Amino acid sequence: MTITLRPGSTVMFTGDSITELRRPADEDPFGCGYPLRVAGEWCFRHPDRPMTWLNSGL
Repeated sequence: MTITLRPGSTVMFTGDSITELRRPADEDPFGCGYPLRVAGEWCFRHPDRPMTWLNSGL
């Protein structure tokens, strides 16, 4: 499966504790789990293709 992300798209991670992983309430939008890793890797590999990253983990 291939997902095509266009510059300026919004990506939302949603899930439970694995998505939330040590995310303080109002301080850190990503926590320490896979949303942080995916967003960081994307920004590293594609600095010319900005995205909006959201984490709604519970």
